[in-house]
Amino acid sequence: MIKTILLIFMLFLSGTGFGQEKPQPSINDLVAEALRNNPQLKAANSQTLAEQTKVKQVTAWDSPQVGVSFYQTPIQSFPNPIKNGMETDYYIQQMFPFPGKLSNMGKSAENNAAMYSEQYKELQREIIREVKSDYYELYFVQKKIDINKENQALLQQLTNITAKQYQVGSGSQADMLRAQTELSTLINDGVNLDKEKRNVETMLNTILNRPADGTFPEISSIEDTIPGWNFSQLSTLAYENRPELKAMKYNIKMNEAELATSKLEYYPDIMVQLMYKNMTGTTNDFWSTMLGVNIPIAFWSKDKFTGKVEENKINISTAQDQYNASKNMVASQVQNALVKIESDKNLIDLYKNTVIPQAQQTLQSTLSAYQTGRTQFLMVIDAYKMVLKAKQDYYMSQMNYMQSQALLEQAVGLSIKQIEEKVK
Repeated sequence: MIKTILLIFMLFLSGTGFGQEKPQPSINDLVAEALRNNPQLKAANSQTLAEQTKVKQVTAWDSPQVGVSFYQTPIQSFPNPIKNGMETDYYIQQMFPFPGKLSNMGKSAENNAAMYSEQYKELQREIIREVKSDYYELYFVQKKIDINKENQALLQQLTNITAKQYQVGSGSQADMLRAQTELSTLINDGVNLDKEKRNVETMLNTILNRPADGTFPEISSIEDTIPGWNFSQLSTLAYENRPELKAMKYNIKMNEAELATSKLEYYPDIMVQLMYKNMTGTTNDFWSTMLGVNIPIAFWSKDKFTGKVEENKINISTAQDQYNASKNMVASQVQNALVKIESDKNLIDLYKNTVIPQAQQTLQSTLSAYQTGRTQFLMVIDAYKMVLKAKQDYYMSQMNYMQSQALLEQAVGLSIKQIEEKVK
């Protein structure tokens, strides 16, 4: 019977490796699908397009005005006031803004549209990170489910063996009850893991704009080693490429253009009117022209313009401070991602090269001791649980390592491949 138990353990141990080939969804395909179909991205893109249309709106002149004036027209002539009127004036007038106002307003609108465009790109980076993070978490949950199923199969066999041993009087009731308790715990864990898997799949489906109850095939592997970049290299790239920082630069330029526009408000706009006077009953019709200007420097209206200038100056200072704060935040995100990548990689190597081999050696030693009667059956189970726990921690380290890479991509504003091309 002991040899049977040893054979079960050895076969089960050989079946819990981490190199099995299974159908695997492509992370790049899922990212591309999210960028195409995510509703949040579609809304942000529509908003960007809407902001771009404002450039033509603000740079266009006001519509001209046309009109007719009737002078000394008897009431009896209604509904044809021209018939008996003494004079009919036809006019057209156009407001011409002071030179530079519309161009500055156009610059402001262009920078505003560019800011929305960069915010859209920043949202893209965030969506990519979320897809990858959920994908890697799904991988980890799948591995935990695999481990749980393998462990259940082992404990079921061991429970049957200990029950038969107890029935024939060669085993203890404690061994049988412990095996049954461990199996019940694993079954309960398996139910919870299935729930966890469905939750992760739901989150991933939501980002992809798929039905919430969709499932995903088994993911075989995710680990992808990256070069050992340093903070100086990546922070420089982040300052140049992070869409959030680019958006804030455009925000500063937009406020600068608005300041230039507000300063030009001190200068008057020009109204030009062209009129044709039709003098009834004579041949003395004639043309007239009128020029008019507004007076923004009037003491009862100048505060409106000076206040706008002061407001825009404050807005520029605020935007600059926000940019500096975001720049510091980006630097912190880059550094944190690098630290996490390094520590997670070290954990992967530790579990793969040290912890798992040591746990397997401990199990082998415990099996040998149990075979010779120098240890208890429960020690064998505990030793094997150490192996399973070590492998679970190994897969978790893989997940954390790849999620840290996704965080780094978002922090820098570039994919790992793009970073490799720029850092040579």
